[in-house]
Amino acid sequence: MKTKILFGTLALGVMLACAPAGLATPVVVPADSNAIQLYMQQTAAAAFTQTQASIPTVPPTLTLTPTPPPTFTLVPTLTPVGAIVFAAPTRSQRVQYFRIKHDHQIALYNFRSRTVSPDWGYTKQTPEILPMFPIPKEGTGTIRTPVSGAWERFIDELNGNNSGKLKYLKSSGTALFNGAGFPQMESLTMGGNIITLEAISNGWGKVHTMDFSSPGNAGIENYFTRPDLVHKFVLVSWNTKNKTTIWPNTPKGDIFYPFVARNDVWVQMDRLEPFPILPMNVSAVITQDIRKEPKADGDLTNTRLEEGRPATIVTYQPSASDVWGQLQNGGWILLFSYTEDGPTHFTTWSMATLPPNPPNFAE
Repeated sequence: MKTKILFGTLALGVMLACAPAGLATPVVVPADSNAIQLYMQQTAAAAFTQTQASIPTVPPTLTLTPTPPPTFTLVPTLTPVGAIVFAAPTRSQRVQYFRIKHDHQIALYNFRSRTVSPDWGYTKQTPEILPMFPIPKEGTGTIRTPVSGAWERFIDELNGNNSGKLKYLKSSGTALFNGAGFPQMESLTMGGNIITLEAISNGWGKVHTMDFSSPGNAGIENYFTRPDLVHKFVLVSWNTKNKTTIWPNTPKGDIFYPFVARNDVWVQMDRLEPFPILPMNVSAVITQDIRKEPKADGDLTNTRLEEGRPATIVTYQPSASDVWGQLQNGGWILLFSYTEDGPTHFTTWSMATLPPNPPNFAE
């Protein structure tokens, strides 16, 4: 009898030991990773959403002939970098855009133009370049991206196969190729252009560029459809009479280049101004038609946004030097464009950093 009791006790112990742990452990709901990521993005973006209203903006000015300085390229050292994933802050704003700040917004150039520096040593106008680095650290050198073959054809098409423009762009004295010569393109871009980021880490942004393995189609990806991936050549100078920064066009007119790099590239976040976070409530300062698509000749909706009326912007669509905003009802309005009066904000939405001169400006 004692033996049966002993066996029964042992059997009960084995059954309890084999019971699933979940029966004795309370269920813990995992944290929503998307919510955490959203909070991190909003916090990061908010930290860089300070406008520079105190910095005067100036209208674009016509051309002088530039002789740009060389850029020096060191051998890069690639190291792994932990990064914060940059997620969209709202469901409606799918992409966070940034503009490259101009010289007059940067302490490095004494809030004027790099050409004013007494140790510049070059002519009075030059490409307004922003170098990009293979790791988030200054002084690490830059990388070069070969743009021969299909990439060269893409560049030619972006510039209408204009021999004068292409000779200027591919010259070893005009910034993009002045380290090793064409087709070795330097890892840089120019003031006023738009970029997006893939990550943020310690005050640096990992830049999203075109896919190097897949050359673009100029009929689909160009300065009008994707100004974040096709950039405009920008010169900077200093008007000694008016004491203002100016951005003349090149002697050959509008010139475009693909924003591409064969490896990861990083820029300092303080060299960028983010587009204001959406959704955003604004008021119209200029009456305009509401359109069905973000184009100056887009079909009309038969409604207008009258001066003084409120509206909510939920999505951006940059196109060349214009910025369009989509309303809650699906219609589109202009937020910024160059007009006969110069740089124009059509609502209370505004940014301190102006786009490059509009295409065909003063040509």
